[in-house]
Amino acid sequence: MWRSKREVREYVWDLMVKEKLAAFPFPPYGRIPNFVGAADASRQIRKLDAYRKAGCVFSPPDGVLIPFRRLVLADGKILAYSTPHMESFKMMKPGTRAKVTIKDLIRGGEPLARKVDIAVVGSVAVDKKGNRIGKGSGYGDRELAYLRERNPKILTGTLVHSRQLFEDFSQLAQHHDVQVDFILTEKELIITS
Repeated sequence: MWRSKREVREYVWDLMVKEKLAAFPFPPYGRIPNFVGAADASRQIRKLDAYRKAGCVFSPPDGVLIPFRRLVLADGKILAYSTPHMESFKMMKPGTRAKVTIKDLIRGGEPLARKVDIAVVGSVAVDKKGNRIGKGSGYGDRELAYLRERNPKILTGTLVHSRQLFEDFSQLAQHHDVQVDFILTEKELIITS
């Protein structure tokens, strides 16, 4: 039984280093970790019928989501995103150059002017019920809450390595935590219960 979110975070960060799952930037401590297999996990979204129908898909600026942001644009969808610290919400239209690093997101795009259909955020850990643990700053939950206020029917998901997936840590969930509807791993798409 986990005693705190911090304990889960430390366990995952240590595990990703020990098992050599973490990818640049190093070290993964204190951040949403990038991981080996992030591009494979990103492609799992194509199994989701709602994604195939979506016109606008959200992804925050975490490094692990770079392959996901490229995929969204390559699939002809509008990429919605937030700049660091939620300073603004922007969008890029399909056909936009495929540079989607944090610096590119800050410099590029235009103000978000449409409803977002699907949002995919990074996590340090997530359980099979959709309870996610971020890096501790609260931005992921606030981004999802902001988008859900504008579209109550938005589907939300997270992208993690399968080693960041746990059975249940719902006892750690707090009132402000936003659950996700699906999980993308390098192995599969999981619909949460």
